[in-house]
Amino acid sequence: MRSFFAAFFILVSSYLHSHSHASEYFLVILVDARHLDYSNGRELLKTMVKHPSDGSKNSDVGHAWIYLHGVVDGECVVVEGGHSGELGRYQAKYFDGIMNYMDFGFANPTREQMCFPRKEPNPIKYLWETQEDGFFQHRNGKHKPTCAAKIDITKEQFDAIVAFIDPCNYSYTNYALVGNQCSSFAVQVANIAGLDLESEVTVPIPQNIRIGGEWFQLWSNPYYSAITMSSPDILEKSLIDAVNKGKAENVLPWYLKHHLPKKSIRTKFSELCCTIRMFPYRYQRARMFM
Repeated sequence: MRSFFAAFFILVSSYLHSHSHASEYFLVILVDARHLDYSNGRELLKTMVKHPSDGSKNSDVGHAWIYLHGVVDGECVVVEGGHSGELGRYQAKYFDGIMNYMDFGFANPTREQMCFPRKEPNPIKYLWETQEDGFFQHRNGKHKPTCAAKIDITKEQFDAIVAFIDPCNYSYTNYALVGNQCSSFAVQVANIAGLDLESEVTVPIPQNIRIGGEWFQLWSNPYYSAITMSSPDILEKSLIDAVNKGKAENVLPWYLKHHLPKKSIRTKFSELCCTIRMFPYRYQRARMFM
């Protein structure tokens, strides 16, 4: 077991130091909810390209991850992280894949295919694709949680969670909106800990959508008229409900105080440069849905 933790992230928790009554074994489910509009496909895409909460245009859909605390060989250990992916390394990201289908008829077009485009009758089908660049995202992945809920667990539950998240048992490589991803990962871990949470939402998808003054067909096969997927927004609501019912404890202030270090000047400058570089593309994309 020690080799497993060595492969991930080990630290001595500050929670026990600030909470003398705290259990040695506990689990925290964390969510960075972007509060997107899931009423229909167009509104979802619209709020993805420009977030309603802060106006950012990076197409971030949020994130969910875990903070698992326990004792191994007499030492306090923590594994913090979650299932992440969709980096665009091996294939187009979901939004880009849909747009590529609309423009070229291929999700990942070659130069030749760009020169000789075809019509894809179901461009929205790319949302059902599995991304193959998934990985275990250590810590919070630069996400600031909007919700953090803690539950005490037993040593047996701790061991069961460790076994579940072991890369030998859980495939991090495969990342899918309709399969294993950050929110579904957090829900499965919480279930092992005895906390039942909801994260799925069904989004109706219109057959045609107007983008930039033009109408585009999203699907011809009714199979793609709705998609059911896990969402950080739905998970956040479920966590808040669990806290309100006394099934979990709100520890967001604790996490923000002890586990969200201030960004360095170098990091802030790097993010600013990225924002400036990507602004023309993101702004043009946002205008398409105005």
